[in-house]
Amino acid sequence: MSIGSTVKRLRREKDITQEQLAEYLGVTSRAVSQWECDRTAPDISQIPALCHIFDVSSDVLLGIDIEKTKEEIQKHLNEAKNALYNGQFEKNAEILREANRKFPKSYEIMAELASALVSVYSRKGIKEYDEVFALCNRILAECTDSKTRCGAMRTLGTAYNYAGKKEEMLQLAEEMPRSHLSYENFMLYSWEGDKGLEERRLYMAYLINQMLSSVHLLAGHRGDNGKYVYSLEERKKLWQLEIELLELFHPDGDYQYNAQEGNIACSRLVASYLNEKDYEKVWHWLEKGADFAINNDTYGFGTPHTSLVLKGYVHGGWIMEEYGNCSQVMLDWLTTDKDMEILRSDERYKALVNRLKAVAKKPE
Repeated sequence: MSIGSTVKRLRREKDITQEQLAEYLGVTSRAVSQWECDRTAPDISQIPALCHIFDVSSDVLLGIDIEKTKEEIQKHLNEAKNALYNGQFEKNAEILREANRKFPKSYEIMAELASALVSVYSRKGIKEYDEVFALCNRILAECTDSKTRCGAMRTLGTAYNYAGKKEEMLQLAEEMPRSHLSYENFMLYSWEGDKGLEERRLYMAYLINQMLSSVHLLAGHRGDNGKYVYSLEERKKLWQLEIELLELFHPDGDYQYNAQEGNIACSRLVASYLNEKDYEKVWHWLEKGADFAINNDTYGFGTPHTSLVLKGYVHGGWIMEEYGNCSQVMLDWLTTDKDMEILRSDERYKALVNRLKAVAKKPE
């Protein structure tokens, strides 16, 4: 619908004559008639006044279908997300860049594009993040939605880190709320009903993932002297603790994307015991690592948890890396790494390789 047709419809709905509308705006009635016949259009400076008179937004006045626009934006976001989950990082960025051209004022698209560019640039070792900085700073300057702003701050901080701008990253971090000031911490004792249960499960899923990641990061932490804080024996205990925590919270084996954490911890243990030539322990952690990899690659998006703490909760999808899913990564390690040569004569080797081959996948 043209702006002239919209003015005519809104004028009639408000029971305003052309003469009255002309008087309100300080123009002639002929000018209003010309608009409504689509021979001319109101000057852009008259748009705010028309919106005020008709009590509508500029989107309504200009004939923009807000719901249809939202649907189109979501369609682009879903397409981009599918590419991301399949390890197609550059395609993900291309889809979002095209969507940004089509919807240049969508802060949600801007935020997703900034995040996509960080994924592409960081994998290529690119240090120039000016486009990311521009997108995130625009969101922070213009957007009022707190979730989108927080996401932009996180992406901006990550970009600063990859670009070697540590001072800017630390300064931005100081502006972020501490965990004890978070929405989840505030609402922990106030959630009620079905919505409250959903929020508690979401928060618990986040805490489990953060706890696993924190234990893993502790194991690899280095002090100011560049040396590991923990001895190798202590690091092995921390990796085992990570696996034990994973199994504690998921006794049904419904690890879903947290299975990646278990797979990585097992890989660290395998490498350690290979170096020590303790091959029985190597095989123990290889087999368990394969279990985690296969679990991660086969659970199916949208599958609800069955273990008590997260019972009924559904995680989002995991993101495949550009070199393949967990099973493919482990398969490549087994078949190409020189340290694995000593294991290839063992009858368990072929069986393990075949298990992984059955579910291994690379991005299309």
